[in-house]
Amino acid sequence: MSEAGSTPTEQQATATQTPRTLQKGIKGAWWRILDSVLPEIHYLEGETPQLEIRMAPYRWNVPLWLLRISIGVLIVSLALAVVAHYIWSPTAMYTFLAVAMLAVGMIFVQFENLLLYEQWRFILTDKRIILVTPDPERKGFADAIYLKRGKIQVLDTNWAKHPFWGLIQAIDGSRDVMLSMSGYEFKEQGAQVKGGLRFPDVTPEDILKLEQLIFG
Repeated sequence: MSEAGSTPTEQQATATQTPRTLQKGIKGAWWRILDSVLPEIHYLEGETPQLEIRMAPYRWNVPLWLLRISIGVLIVSLALAVVAHYIWSPTAMYTFLAVAMLAVGMIFVQFENLLLYEQWRFILTDKRIILVTPDPERKGFADAIYLKRGKIQVLDTNWAKHPFWGLIQAIDGSRDVMLSMSGYEFKEQGAQVKGGLRFPDVTPEDILKLEQLIFG
């Protein structure tokens, strides 16, 4: 996984490279499994990326910080459980083991958050729009979606549904971005994006760049 902020950009993409998923044997099978989790982007010959957007850096940094804390808690609680087994009481040992299990659960949650950071990508090229998003029907997997330029009709910003990320958005200034090819649906109470995709936690700078390249 890449560090937050180090969004990879290709200066000149071509289709002369053979996709990894076309390889045969065990190595090819490994690439196909990996491609279902972190899809490989297939560029057209001469296609040039203009902008790549990922979630705001805090969506990587916060889970990474919590992951390190959880690993520390796991190590300490297991060590104390061993000490309690030989020196203290069984009750204390079970207490530390329960803490260790909670730490294991937190580790899995943070790994999932780090994976989500890698799976959300918006790439704008001189020819297409490429979206990489988590698969809504298969947890842990992701899809690469290729759209013709000009297909996106609406770009709207919203607060995160999760209160924790919403609080960080209020501090950082980032927002969830709603992308739609269907436009707005007008109701008595106001307008709502119709058939939109919610891209979470986009920085204000990336929102401005996105607006200029899509609608400019």
